[in-house]
Amino acid sequence: PGSGKSALSRYIADHVDRTILCKRASDLLDAYVGETEKRIKAAFEEAASEDAVLVIDEADSFLHNRNQAVRSWEVSFVNEFLTQMEHFQGFLICSTNRFDHLDPASIRRFSHKVEFNWLTPDGNTIFYEKLLSNLVSDKLTTNLRKRLSSIQRLAPGDFKTVRTQFSFYPREEVSHGDLVSALQSE
Repeated sequence: PGSGKSALSRYIADHVDRTILCKRASDLLDAYVGETEKRIKAAFEEAASEDAVLVIDEADSFLHNRNQAVRSWEVSFVNEFLTQMEHFQGFLICSTNRFDHLDPASIRRFSHKVEFNWLTPDGNTIFYEKLLSNLVSDKLTTNLRKRLSSIQRLAPGDFKTVRTQFSFYPREEVSHGDLVSALQSE
């Protein structure tokens, strides 16, 4: 979460000069049998008619491993999604934080698979400089820079969260120590 999957989707849509059509589970799942399949089909048709990049957020909701299904409708909407994927001529981007839960047949249908991992120590510093350093009036010390670099399992979204927490404080009241500690808490 917060690693930049949605940001990459927006970048790709901008790069190919197309609108983006984002669908989430709340847009497609329905309580009535057969309705989810209709909504899935409609999403693909809408993207095709608008020549839009179709983005399915949390795709594991629709492409979960059919071997783990308990009810028949769980298999049928995965089947519908796979069929729509196969016939779709546009750009389809699916994001998930649960890659290992995807149906193997769906994985084969994607021409590119991109993994977003945690930031490296250099990445921590880059995101800090871009998103947080301007919240403080003084320079980041060498010791705090080392502490920042040693924090593991940070994603860009963690920096956004800390920025939101501290963006309303006057610069004189915020220290780099406060920001680095907040990142460690995240």
